[in-house]
Amino acid sequence: MTKIKTIINALENINSTDIIAYDMKGISPFFDYFVIASATSDRQLQAAITHISNDLAEGEFAHPKVEGKDSKSWILVDAGDIIVNVFTKEEREYYNLEKMWVGIETIDIEKLK
Repeated sequence: MTKIKTIINALENINSTDIIAYDMKGISPFFDYFVIASATSDRQLQAAITHISNDLAEGEFAHPKVEGKDSKSWILVDAGDIIVNVFTKEEREYYNLEKMWVGIETIDIEKLK
């Protein structure tokens, strides 16, 4: 399983919503994919950290770095070539990171399944 598929599956397994994955290859020199997802609670944010980390380890990928471990509204998971942001709905609307990536190709998540 690819790393991006592993991360998307982990987010779906904890019932994250509104998952968007941007294909940043050739656009960013720092990462290949930028993922945004929503969580319904701070508990679900913590579950995202756990599931992404554990699933990457099971897939023999490097352990990701995590920012906002104690946050109740936004976490960032740095998996090297993939950056994952998981927000509560309100925080996602406030920061609206999607506006930065207008015109950037997204990945069809359904095809990853």
